Amino acid sequence: MVPRKIKIDLDYLSPNNSFIYPLYASTGEKILEARVILTAEKIREVRERYGNILFYTDSGDRAVIPSYRMKIAYNKAKEIMDEILHTEKLTRTAFRDAEKVVEEIVNDLNTTEINAISLLKDLKSHEEYLYNHSVNVGILTAVFAKKRSAFSGDELKYITLGSYLHDIGSTRLDKQLLHKEGKYTVSEIQKMKRHPQLGYEILKNIEKVSPIVLQTVLFHHEKFNNRGYYGLPYENLPDFPKLTSICDIFDALTSNRPYRDAFSPTVALKSIVNTINVHFDYGIVSDFINNVGRLVNNSQNFYSRNDFCELSTQELAIIRDFGLKDIMKPKVTVFCKFLRQGGKLSVSFYKSPVEVDLIHDKDRHMTKIISNETQIATIREKLKERNIM
Repeated sequence: MVPRKIKIDLDYLSPNNSFIYPLYASTGEKILEARVILTAEKIREVRERYGNILFYTDSGDRAVIPSYRMKIAYNKAKEIMDEILHTEKLTRTAFRDAEKVVEEIVNDLNTTEINAISLLKDLKSHEEYLYNHSVNVGILTAVFAKKRSAFSGDELKYITLGSYLHDIGSTRLDKQLLHKEGKYTVSEIQKMKRHPQLGYEILKNIEKVSPIVLQTVLFHHEKFNNRGYYGLPYENLPDFPKLTSICDIFDALTSNRPYRDAFSPTVALKSIVNTINVHFDYGIVSDFINNVGRLVNNSQNFYSRNDFCELSTQELAIIRDFGLKDIMKPKVTVFCKFLRQGGKLSVSFYKSPVEVDLIHDKDRHMTKIISNETQIATIREKLKERNIM
């Protein structure tokens, strides 16, 4: 892995976290050694002396999955997809090779402290995206499942294997469709939606393939609002494809695509939060943000003070401070509520804003970060009129 210089903005930093590399000022002066806990007091001290922006160099050598293991996984993904492309099937031998790759990854997770993830992002072609994406989603899902502490060793292996193979059905689609840069037509969307079923068809006849692998491949595009590829009831689905789905979306958002540039991890995490009650339930998003979000976003929060957020109670609030125990539960000032009357939506501003710490409020939770600049400007103007800001 080529070393990367990572910028850290102290305004976004979650207190009581640490970095696995030393931190430096913009002048190159070392400020803190590796793994020093950055308390709120320490952050204030550093900010007063060095300003808001710090740096560290990510060499990848302290990531939970070694770079050589990532390369092996990439090469095997390429072999598997090339084999399917030319033979339209996957042999038991190739499947077992994939299992061995995944077993090594899971072994790394079981023997190493999970405090950093390095993903493959140096893409030169669409084919490389497919191979890299397979590895990234497999590793992200493995870390997520491991952090949840809810699965046995075999379950963790098969969840990772299903995630690693989740898009193999794409090899059966028309290459021109995969390379298309513009918007898909309705007909093309229907063709794209076939890839989970095609992947399932490739895998189902392999001897002793785990149902977890098959379910992960087949159901990873289902949604909380039951409007996924197959429109299946979300609450009836197992957890395995849900974990894969959120990792799939995060890696896709943070990768360059033919039709857009990669999103930063911060923007990608906001986008995922904004799918609550549409694509995912609150619980799985909260778990992902708290367990994986810190690892992929350099220990930084994905929101900042004075951002606007929407709550589960149809209220709007200003974020006043970060959630220390739970990133998804910051301290907020609630200032208005949406009302629906006769099919019309109106806004009722409170005479006195309410200060709420979401960690202690069982009736409210954050469901959206407002990111539309026009909406933000309108809200700010209304708050100034009422002397709330």
